[in-house]
This record gives sequence, structure tokens and C-alpha cells, in this order.
Amino acid sequence: MHKKTIEKIIPFTVLPIAISSVQLYTSVPVGNTAFWWLVNILILFSYFWTVRYSFLSFEDRQAILFVKLYLLWNIFSIIRGLFAAEIYWDYKGLVNMGMALLLPIVAYIALNKDRVQAILSFFINFLLPFSILAFPLFMNHWGWFLFPISLLIFFFPAVPVRAKIIITIATLTGGFLDLGVRSHVIKYGIPIILLLTFYTTRYFALSGKLMKTAQKVLIVMPFLFFILAITGVFEIFRMDQYIEGSYVEKRKSTNGEVVEENLKADTRTFLYVEVLQSAKKYNYWLIGRSPARGNETIAFADWAEEITGRQERLRNEVGILNVFTWTGVVGLALFFLVFYQASFLAIYRSNNIYIKLIGLFVAFRWAYSWVEDYQGFDMNNFVLWLMIGMCFSTSFRKMNDPEIKLWAWGIFNRRVMERYKKLIQRKPVNSIQ
Repeated sequence: MHKKTIEKIIPFTVLPIAISSVQLYTSVPVGNTAFWWLVNILILFSYFWTVRYSFLSFEDRQAILFVKLYLLWNIFSIIRGLFAAEIYWDYKGLVNMGMALLLPIVAYIALNKDRVQAILSFFINFLLPFSILAFPLFMNHWGWFLFPISLLIFFFPAVPVRAKIIITIATLTGGFLDLGVRSHVIKYGIPIILLLTFYTTRYFALSGKLMKTAQKVLIVMPFLFFILAITGVFEIFRMDQYIEGSYVEKRKSTNGEVVEENLKADTRTFLYVEVLQSAKKYNYWLIGRSPARGNETIAFADWAEEITGRQERLRNEVGILNVFTWTGVVGLALFFLVFYQASFLAIYRSNNIYIKLIGLFVAFRWAYSWVEDYQGFDMNNFVLWLMIGMCFSTSFRKMNDPEIKLWAWGIFNRRVMERYKKLIQRKPVNSIQ
């Protein structure tokens, strides 16, 4: 297939990714497992094909090295999975989780600022109108469909009034329509907090120092809390030990029943215990168990045994535990280096405030992966790797604030997009400060 044809297909791939992200929550099922496997494979093929025939500058190749190594290690782990799989459910899990582990290729796609602009423009001009028509089908799970808005929030000051209205409405719908979905509140809310905190104070020297300090804290904090937990000094997930009072919330479950949820309940410590005990028992610390296999579980033993015949859980709610289980300490180290390098380059080597803010959010997502952010071939992970790629992108980091503003306007206005392209063609190359 011709390279230009594949290139034009890239923006359209967000439509099936968005639909597959919410299909579990719709009253009308869309496709079956085989159908979505085929769709996802075609999407990945288009990404790898595009990257294969795209020109990468020396600076971009150097910057994104850890993503390349992480992808190669994931491919190695997937191949190992072919030999580690024993039953039908192992092979099915290998395909599902294997495709999720290949999604970091999106970071390569995001090195090209015009490509990112086209993806976000397609989302605004086609997916949002489509989502309005499909509103009754999504119930309270709009957050899964609208995740690109969590990226566009960072460009809120730079876009026209019409775009500000769109971003505001979509943010309220996706992030705050159902406050019981705490993960969505966090993923849409943190960009707002970062924008209000650092964009409004960007001209003060203290703001830059505070941003660099925040990046360091977010990168190191998970290791610190992990060490404190395993030494028995302090366990952050056991909130009942340091928060007094009763915090109970009533919300609707996926089947429509009203359930009570204790907001102080520890729903994470036992997952860490099970994953570490399983790794110790089967000695897969270093290279993992492959995405075909999971960790042994006691908490979900009955459920797992009823489905697969064994007390084993392929994927946990905590993203970092999945990386460790599937790819071991080696994969975990590479995963860490990707997030660290992306946030570092964005904050320390960027000419504009917008990429700096995205870099700080990437550092936050590293910390949040120790709490949730599990892997999947969905819009959440697609946008995350899009952000990571933007942080690595030399072309994004070279632009100053006015140039980013023109680029962001182009997402919502085709005429501005053409003016932007002409300006870039005439513009000399900037140095990165």
C-alpha cells in the first residue's frame, strides 16, 4: 500500500479505538472478539507502516530511544508468550494484552506535529458530532470516548472562543458527569489544575523551579511509598489509618444497581501482595511471565477458576503491576525510563509552556500507574502515548508559545491550518533552550 494512503488513514483510526473503548458499556454491542482483533491489527499495521517509511531526524531518534527499546522488549515478551501459553485463555490473553503492549508505537506517530494536528482535528470535527448522536448508548461512560479532550485542555488558553466552549463542555461531560468514576475525575481534573497553576504563573522564575521540583517528586514518589510500604513504615492505600470519619458514596454499577462504595477502602495493597508473591513462587522477577500469563490470585480465585480453570488473573487494575508481571524488572525499568525521559525533555528542553505542562502530566501519569491506569487497546492509552510522543518530538519542543497557538488554532480551523503550514515552511529552525 502506498505510504501517502496509509498516512491519510492515521486520523481515522481514532474512531474504532474510541468505539472499542466504550463498547463494554453500551446497551448495543458492537462486533465480536474476532472483529476487534482484526480492526486493532489493521490499526497497528498502519502505525508501524507509517513509522517504517517516515523520516526521523537524528534528534528524534536519540530522544525516543527508550520507547524503541521498550517496544522491542515487549515484542520479545509477546514471542515468549507463544511458548508460555498452555490453554485457550492464555492465547486469547496474549493477543489482547500483546496488542496493548504494542500501542507505544503511537509515540512515534506523535513525533510529527502535523500528524497529531490531523488526529485531533478529526476528533473535533467528526468524532464529537458522532458522539452526540450516540449519546444515549454511552450512559455515564463518556470519559472513555472523550480522552483526547484531556490533551486539548492544555491548549485551552491558545484556542478560539468556540474551541474553548467545546473543550469546556466535553471536559464536564467526560470527566465530571459521573463523579463516582474517580479515575476520570482525576485524568480530566489534573490537567485543569496544572493549567491553572503553571500557565497563569509562567512568567515568574519560581514557577519554573516549582515545575521542575514537581516533576522530580512525581517521578520519585512511587518508589518512596513502595519502600515505606514493604518496610511496614507507612502504607498509603490504607487510608482508614490516617483519615477519620466515614466516606461512603452511592453510585450505579454497570448493570444499573445502586451500590454503596467505601471511599477509604484499601483496594490496592492486596494486589501488590498477590503479584509479588506470585513472582516469588514462579521466579519470573527479571523477564516477567509474558502477556500470556498473569499472577496467581486468592481474592479473585473463584471467579478466575470458574472461567479459566485456574486461580490466575491475567490483568490487574494497577498498570505498573501488569508491566512487571508481563515483562519483568527489565520491562519495568524501560517503562520508567520512557516516562522519565519524556517528562524531562518536555520540562527542561522545550521552548513553550504547553509541552512543559504535558510533560508534567506525563510525570503524573507515571505516578498514577502505581494506583491504576491499566493497559488496554483503548482511547486512554492511545492519548497517553500520544502525549509521550509529543514530549519526545523535537518539532513540538522547538516551537514557541505563539507558534503553538497557531498550531492549536489549526485543529479547529482549516484555513488557519493552511496558514500555519506556510509559516512553518518559511520559518528558520529554532534552537531548543
